[in-house]
Amino acid sequence: MLRILDRIAEAIAIISFAVSSAFVFINVLNRYLVLTLLRDWAKDHESFRPTYFAIRDAIGSIVVTADEVPGLLLVWVAFLGAYIAMRKEGHISFDLVVESLPRVGRLIARGLNTALIAGFLMLVFWQSIRMIRVSGATQIETAEIAQGWFMLILPLASILLIIAAVSRFLAHKDPD
Repeated sequence: MLRILDRIAEAIAIISFAVSSAFVFINVLNRYLVLTLLRDWAKDHESFRPTYFAIRDAIGSIVVTADEVPGLLLVWVAFLGAYIAMRKEGHISFDLVVESLPRVGRLIARGLNTALIAGFLMLVFWQSIRMIRVSGATQIETAEIAQGWFMLILPLASILLIIAAVSRFLAHKDPD
């Protein structure tokens, strides 16, 4: 079950990153090709002007959101990446002190660590739900998309990270 959840999180992160990259690419394409090279060519060749205006208008309608949406999608990538890293134990950890404790001490320290992480994430979950209720219906400035769709990653990531922390604690094998 957790592997399926991992695959879904990875897929959403990849899609979010791809869409974000596509928006950035379109923005760069617009800035350096459409608004410079093609515009200059349209000035020199009157027959190309209708084509230039059509390209400019088509890409221009997408470019409006090309600054805001990629940043909001990268939040999804970051939080889903944090979940994936926690599941695969990819975060940097300093466990020299914990490993030097006796077996019972290690168990208590790991349990306390998991409880603190889960407690913090429950707080994030609760506050993010409140935040979505307050301003989630507000649309982002550059498109008719409610902010709540982008904010949804906060409660989702909280739940995913709690699952990852608890499963890591339960799966930990003590060498003693």
